[in-house]
Amino acid sequence: MQIGDKLRSLRKSRGLTTSELADKVSVSQSYISRFENNRAVPDVDMLARILEALGTSIASFFANDDSLPPELDELLKTAKKLTPSQIKAVQHLLDEMVHPQS
Repeated sequence: MQIGDKLRSLRKSRGLTTSELADKVSVSQSYISRFENNRAVPDVDMLARILEALGTSIASFFANDDSLPPELDELLKTAKKLTPSQIKAVQHLLDEMVHPQS
């Protein structure tokens, strides 16, 4: 997947239009569109600004497994911040959801 495709997917997963993202980054909508349509590649500084506006980092953006939906990626990021007792509680909840006791 190309950078532009990943940017578009991430933006859409955040429920933003290209105009809304452009406003957050203080650039034109057409500037964002050029990146998303793979007609241009943002420099590192611009990419960092765009990703910050989308709530992620360059490292996370490139580390993402393309097979994971953005929602699952966000869930994993949140899970990394949990305490051990919170992790146990989430594991219990997930077990109950996957294997409900009749």
